[in-house]
Amino acid sequence: MNTLRLLSTTLLSIAFSSSIVHAQSDGTTPPSNIRGAQYPRILADLRVTFRIKAPGAQKVEFNLGKLYQAQKDSDGFWTATTDPQAVGFHYYWVVIDGVQLNDPSSETFFGTGRETSGIDIPEVGVDYYLPKDVPHGDVRERWYKSGTTEAWRRVYVYAPPGYDTDRDTRYPVLYLQHGAGEDERGWSNQGHAAFIMDNLISEHKAVPMLIVMEQGYATKPGETTSPPRPSGGSPNFGRMFQGFEDVLTKDLVPYIDSNFRTIPDRDHRALAGLSMGGMQAYTLGLNHLDQFSYIGGFSGAGGGFGGAPFDAKTANNGVMSDASAFNRRVHLLFLSLGTDEPKRMQDSVHAYHDGLIKAGIKTVYYESPGTSHEWLTWRRSLHEFAPLLFHEQVSQSNRPGGPGGFRGPIVLNQDDVQAFPEPPDSIVANRPETPHGKLEMIEYDSKSVGTRRKMQVYTPPGYSPEKKYPVLYLLHGIGGDETEWQRFATPNLLEDNLLADGKAVPMIIVLPNGRAQKDDRPIGNVYATAPAFAAFENDLLQDVIPAIEARYSVQSDQAHRGLAGLSMGGGQSLNFGLAHLDKFAWIGGFSSAPNTKAPEELLPDAASAKSKLKLLWLSVGNKDGLIRISQGVHQYLKEKGVRHIWNVDGHAHDPTEWRNNLYYFLQKVFQ
Repeated sequence: MNTLRLLSTTLLSIAFSSSIVHAQSDGTTPPSNIRGAQYPRILADLRVTFRIKAPGAQKVEFNLGKLYQAQKDSDGFWTATTDPQAVGFHYYWVVIDGVQLNDPSSETFFGTGRETSGIDIPEVGVDYYLPKDVPHGDVRERWYKSGTTEAWRRVYVYAPPGYDTDRDTRYPVLYLQHGAGEDERGWSNQGHAAFIMDNLISEHKAVPMLIVMEQGYATKPGETTSPPRPSGGSPNFGRMFQGFEDVLTKDLVPYIDSNFRTIPDRDHRALAGLSMGGMQAYTLGLNHLDQFSYIGGFSGAGGGFGGAPFDAKTANNGVMSDASAFNRRVHLLFLSLGTDEPKRMQDSVHAYHDGLIKAGIKTVYYESPGTSHEWLTWRRSLHEFAPLLFHEQVSQSNRPGGPGGFRGPIVLNQDDVQAFPEPPDSIVANRPETPHGKLEMIEYDSKSVGTRRKMQVYTPPGYSPEKKYPVLYLLHGIGGDETEWQRFATPNLLEDNLLADGKAVPMIIVLPNGRAQKDDRPIGNVYATAPAFAAFENDLLQDVIPAIEARYSVQSDQAHRGLAGLSMGGGQSLNFGLAHLDKFAWIGGFSSAPNTKAPEELLPDAASAKSKLKLLWLSVGNKDGLIRISQGVHQYLKEKGVRHIWNVDGHAHDPTEWRNNLYYFLQKVFQ
């Protein structure tokens, strides 16, 4: 009784005398504080100072990942300062005399299965998830009666800017799920999904869409309620998924299509989620490809926990057994992970991804640098995922004689032969025992384009600023962007494995966006952006290379700089590389596209090329309708006596062609 009386006195003191009255000039208040609260405060080194008034308490601690002992002053205020914290959103509690409570100075968020205090530590200079002076959509709360559960359920729906004024427009739909211990409010409150979408739409990086956020738990009548995380064990995913599967497909989708202006077909419907919600997206989405054509999992593996080998050909009732048919049917299969996630999560996602790659399933894979199993990983993942949704599907196969002439005649010459054996799919396996480099997305100021642009950069295992590294610039095709190589060939894993096998030299690999215009997303008619690929020459030479050489420890001479690319990027590599032999000694064109200059224009001075080039690589598949482009360059080089590698294998204009040639190219470059 004495303990309860003391705790009641303490809580009463907290209610009437919070940290609002003690302002401090050190640090800043996070946006997660209640209005006017001066604590918690974020210090310049990302330590956090907590303060609460509890004069009757004997002991106060703050739990932010670990317990921090607070010190009491003469006015009854308890203060604790943490270690430096990672940026992003974190749950926390105040512990008073052994009782865990929410901090009255913090907004509460539903997480860990209960209402919980939270602190949002902003990223300096990052605003993609913050409100801006742009048109805003809104998040609407709706209730509907579920026939599956025979109960009322709450759903939140993000409607994009203009939804209420443009009454004739219909919209695609993304169904976006939360993780275990959270609910349908998570993506709006902790994830800032609405601000992320407002900003992407205003920048023309994502198409306007509806986003539906429902709770991922469902119990049918007569079933025992399964809590989000049963005491003493793991969540009962099987039971959760079974009930929610019927809610999603039989109740929720029909309700949304009946009450919102949707485009009610599978080509305009996506399913994604974080952690548990990512597992739901893979499991339920792959079970219902009649309803969904875009699927994404953020820190969620389709093969379950633990990293056991995943067999894509037998999983999900064999829906992926025919990889070609699956790839034609599914517009996007997206996976993401924080680089600092717990080993169990990393093993699970890597095993799932490796199984998909081995089976020939096309994926987009994104890693959030420096983040764990947390909301910053998932905010970044949504920011990467949403721009990939619902754009017009550009199909080269049904463009007879169309843009780029992908269906031109194929006439093979006597020397159009394969120079290297077909490598196994294991070249891109994520080998746990192999040291891994770091792949990060960075931004740079492009003076030539007049905007801030993104590129991915791979640094090898053991990268050190004390050592100088050669640099390979790797360019994508006309339908891609700075992420395309990662989707098609995972260059980081190729290089990691080659380094471990002693077949390549440590290098930095730069994956820029070769579409040099302010709106550089591959949206709509991508062929209309061809002039921006030519303009990338200035961006590459004047902005990209200087940015890399200012930020990383590189060997900045011609002998240690390479340039290669696929399709449109192959044409760029030949055009720019051969025009600037003072800057590039290693050049590769894989399935080079019609943007490739005529051979006489590409190489007017053969003698100079012979003396300056260390490697010139040309490759193409013998089923590629663009083979004539590479054949023409090859024949000209032969006539001029310019030494080069000519590899014609059995593939078409496809990712396997580009992956395999990059695999062999990496073994030659800088050697």
